[in-house]
Amino acid sequence: MNRAGHGSRKQFFAEHAHRLRRDYRQGSDPVTESTYRQGACVESHDGRGHVSHRFGDADTLLSGRGRAVAADVAHAALEAYTRPLFAPDERVDKVLGDVAGSGVEVTLGCYHQHAVVGTDATVTVDERLVCTVEVSVATKEGGSCREVIPWPVTQDPVEGGDMLAQAVDTVLARSALPRSASLPEDSDLVLLPGRAGSFFHELVGHPMEADVVASATSYLTAHPGRHVAPEWLTVVDGAAGEGHGYRAMADDEGTPSSEALLLHEGAVGEPMTDTAMATLLGARATGHGRRLDYRHPAVPRMTHTRALVADGAVTRAPDGAWIAPLDLQLLTMNTATGEFVFRSYTPLHHREDGTVVRLPPVDLHGQGLRVLAGLEPYDSTVRGYGRATKGCGKLGQFPLVVTFANAGVLLPAGLIDVREARDG
Repeated sequence: MNRAGHGSRKQFFAEHAHRLRRDYRQGSDPVTESTYRQGACVESHDGRGHVSHRFGDADTLLSGRGRAVAADVAHAALEAYTRPLFAPDERVDKVLGDVAGSGVEVTLGCYHQHAVVGTDATVTVDERLVCTVEVSVATKEGGSCREVIPWPVTQDPVEGGDMLAQAVDTVLARSALPRSASLPEDSDLVLLPGRAGSFFHELVGHPMEADVVASATSYLTAHPGRHVAPEWLTVVDGAAGEGHGYRAMADDEGTPSSEALLLHEGAVGEPMTDTAMATLLGARATGHGRRLDYRHPAVPRMTHTRALVADGAVTRAPDGAWIAPLDLQLLTMNTATGEFVFRSYTPLHHREDGTVVRLPPVDLHGQGLRVLAGLEPYDSTVRGYGRATKGCGKLGQFPLVVTFANAGVLLPAGLIDVREARDG
């Protein structure tokens, strides 16, 4: 719906949303955690980066004397409240329960939101849906091996079960690998396709969110346009496009979703902005204003971060034995200095004789500028990753669903400090 009056600084957001986690374990009934949201908010911008935020549950801002938006906008929001939200039915429960019956742990996660966003002049009616299944198996040392796949909510659950069976085979084979008692020295690290999303999310994504840039605490933006990585590396973030992962037609302020070039051919690019930060910085509105729910103001946040190796880049194989640090999780990150510590809970050591062993959990210590400059291309194939049960936290908004995708990159031996994780 479009009308005149695009000068309005009032923005509107309404949602009907469900976030679900269901755990399936051998010998027990599924355990479910779920959260529903139904409400709306209006925000007024003064043109100088200042925002006032007002919210109301259910139809508080949509009807009666409290109606804060045009009648047809309120009608669109109320209609969105009636739209169905995904929940597993008996067929899904049977497929996932049967997999759990084999002895692996299965977790279904789903984030489903119907949103109505924009202004009295222009409104977008949108649907955001991320659904994943995680399978994990315990190792004899007390850790676990896991795989995550997107769950095909629009297909027959049996098809999802076939995909899940492959993931189960993978984790069982990985958990059966022998485990080395010590770490190898001077080994290259390889961040495999679909295994390094959180790495680039933290190392490049947060430092390129516009509020971080505006605070002068981003180690990447001291010199805009500066080459900080090889020309074959580009990192983008945006919810636009097709494929698995978080997708949205518009952000939570109604700005059309677009891809922000965070690193373009190795050079520092543009920040991800919401409306207020775009105004404050004089930057392009990229459609990255996001909220945890209608009760929260929009702030610049990532959506779907992709790290890409350029077509034609000459990839490099590791020198001798190498380590694939799986199941990466950030421990600490300083956006002002770029210093970081990641933990790999499942590092695999690929030895020169072709055999593979598991290593104890390791911590990866490094500095952003040094690491980005030293990366080498390993595999241009891009694979996605994300867990609907997890999320990203910032300014009290946690867990906000984000997803990732990445090509394979290599970190030559000595580029970062690899240490055994002594606290587990």
